Amino acid sequence: MNPYQIDPAAARAKDEGDLNLLGTLHYVWTGLLGCTTIAVVLYFVGIAGFIANAPSGPHGHPHDQEVVAGVMVVFGIVMAAVLVPLIVLHLLAAAGLRKRTRYTLVLVMSGFTCLSFPLGTGLGIWTIMVLMRPGVKALFGQR
Repeated sequence: MNPYQIDPAAARAKDEGDLNLLGTLHYVWTGLLGCTTIAVVLYFVGIAGFIANAPSGPHGHPHDQEVVAGVMVVFGIVMAAVLVPLIVLHLLAAAGLRKRTRYTLVLVMSGFTCLSFPLGTGLGIWTIMVLMRPGVKALFGQR
């Protein structure tokens, strides 16, 4: 027997363990992303409230503050409209890691996770490295 040969059962157990851990970490990442989304939306709405209630200066138009407050609320809504679907896709990818489905979605969302330096980059790169293993591809039913 070749001493450098890897035991198939041990390799499969490692792949299963890595996928389970990655699934859990992606759920945690999704929770962090959800908390960040709530904070960003509340930030923009809070700033809008401060601007709308601030006393106007002697040279400002009375409706300037209302316009700026409205723009801040729109920014908050746009941020939520972008981040909520991203959270849903991350949830689907995390579930895919746990159930060994949605290989392409998991791969794409891992790429998006890499954009969040430094924690997301580490998680995304590790996920991509694990997904490229032939044994993991087999677990997902890929060729």
